[in-house]
Amino acid sequence: MKYIIFVAVIFTSFLCSANPALENAVNPTDVVTTEQERLASQVVDELILAYNKRDIEAFLALYAEDVEFYMYPQTLMFTGKKKLIERYGLMFKKTKCLKSTSLKRITHGNIVIDHESSQVCFKDKNTVDKYSEFVTSYQIEDGKIRKVVFFR
Repeated sequence: MKYIIFVAVIFTSFLCSANPALENAVNPTDVVTTEQERLASQVVDELILAYNKRDIEAFLALYAEDVEFYMYPQTLMFTGKKKLIERYGLMFKKTKCLKSTSLKRITHGNIVIDHESSQVCFKDKNTVDKYSEFVTSYQIEDGKIRKVVFFR
């Protein structure tokens, strides 16, 4: 009886290891990124770079003309690049430094969700006056940010 069980275990092990379908199975810890997710993530990376440089032109170029900004869950803050310039253009001029960093990122299709930290210098570029952390969701369409949701 022991011999039969031993042979059954060996045979089952052999079948599982020889099965090509199991060889290509995705390990749950493997990260699979689609082209859409890679491109969406790249747009947000470029946004963070432009923000940190306080480059309003590069910053604006990443947004759709009719971009919508929300405070979670569905409070519309503003719509469009004109309002975006009013808010961020003034901030870029008034501050001595801006530094945003993505601490953690989730991408799903055309959605990028970042846990971000932000440092702002108002008087001296070497002295951080304000530090905050928040979560932001970006919806990317045709290479442009179409919708932004802030979670505070």
